[in-house]
Amino acid sequence: MTEYLRVRLGDRWLGLRVDQVVEVVEEFERLDAPGSHPAVMGVTPIKQRVVPLVQLAALIEDDAASDTSHGMVVLARCSGAMVAFVVDDAEELVREDPRPVPETWQLPWASGVVQHEGELIPIVDLEVLAERLVAGGAELGNEHRR
Repeated sequence: MTEYLRVRLGDRWLGLRVDQVVEVVEEFERLDAPGSHPAVMGVTPIKQRVVPLVQLAALIEDDAASDTSHGMVVLARCSGAMVAFVVDDAEELVREDPRPVPETWQLPWASGVVQHEGELIPIVDLEVLAERLVAGGAELGNEHRR
């Protein structure tokens, strides 16, 4: 059975594989970083490293990040690099084997779904999102020690 961290983006719930999550941080610092993917809000110092700060909702929707300072950060391993994903909330762990994404759903970034309280929750494929970031000009793997 696989474990997922349930995260909220607006009124939408998603799952992140727990084995890719390093930690959840409720307060974070945002530093500007020019020349990045539109979903990248800048960089943030976490765990003595400076890592990309990415608004998860904007990356999933292939949109530009909004200027927000609320929410929390989920620090995750993404294609061998650390990335700080901004989410609105991170709650509980869900333990369940994933099911295939329903054919009618258009979620190219989802690796499957899990059922929680009668609702299907898409599981985010962080490798697919890492490819989007790199294709959009973001640099992964270049986090710096602070």
